[in-house]
Amino acid sequence: MTDPTHADQAGESTVRSVSAPSSLLHRTDLILTLALFAFCGFTWYATTQFEEPSALFQDNIQPAFFPRIMVWTILLLSILLPLEHRAIARRGDDIDAERSSRIQPMAYITFGVLVTLLLIAPWLGTLLTIMTASFVLPLLWGERRLKLVVPFAILFPIAVTVLFSKVLQVYFEPGLLGETVGSWVQ
Repeated sequence: MTDPTHADQAGESTVRSVSAPSSLLHRTDLILTLALFAFCGFTWYATTQFEEPSALFQDNIQPAFFPRIMVWTILLLSILLPLEHRAIARRGDDIDAERSSRIQPMAYITFGVLVTLLLIAPWLGTLLTIMTASFVLPLLWGERRLKLVVPFAILFPIAVTVLFSKVLQVYFEPGLLGETVGSWVQ
């Protein structure tokens, strides 16, 4: 048997460095996690500032309930973020390799569309805003089969609205639909 050459040893060390992360926590992800913790703390504090509903509405879901569920979900998922690089390294990939590429323009366009929808939501109303988002976003991302997009843009928002307004008793802003068609949303 022959001794491994210098090139073989260099190749092994490169593979080893990709597959074995150098530390338990990824520094960039740890910083991001701490920023997410700060955001969650601020958001949780903001939910403590909500007005308390009158005694008449105490049996329904309180206004802080859904935001706090989201805060807990973000908090729990962000705990795993600094450890993610270890799972990716076991696959043989480098987590920082993908991060070195630029953010695609579609991300900025999507952000712009979502901010626009957020700004017009009070005027448009909850149901029409969800319908608009359900129609525009798939088209923006390249889906061209209108036979799939149109039913999705109609049925999904209606299902969400029925679930939240009728089952969970959450008030939805009627917007353009007004009190005529929008009354079934309440």
